[in-house]
Amino acid sequence: MKNITLKNFALLLAVMFALSSCASMRVAKDPNAQYMGDWEYVVEELPVDIDGTMVLSTVEGVLKVVLVNPMGDLEIEGASIVDGTFKAEFDAQGNLVELGGKFDGDTYNGLLIVQDTEFVMKAKKVK
Repeated sequence: MKNITLKNFALLLAVMFALSSCASMRVAKDPNAQYMGDWEYVVEELPVDIDGTMVLSTVEGVLKVVLVNPMGDLEIEGASIVDGTFKAEFDAQGNLVELGGKFDGDTYNGLLIVQDTEFVMKAKKVK
């Protein structure tokens, strides 16, 4: 009976190792995995308070961005991160808003541009 238990245990360990290796390889293939999560952001000198949380995730390999702030939740489509550089555009009450910046570890530095006026946007990753 002990031999069967040890064999089952060894098999279970082998399966767990194989699954964890596959999961690790999948994460490693996504170069943007390190940026996914919640980022507390501040937009400096903007006349309206939109400071809040930028939530980054992927759904079926597509980047999903949601800005959560006092004005409500805003989902941004078509955003991209390439080599740590973030870019997005969206409409806010008839105004084209552009976001652009760079991730560096647990910090983000960029600009929020509304009608050719630039505002500094900074964020820190929530741990």
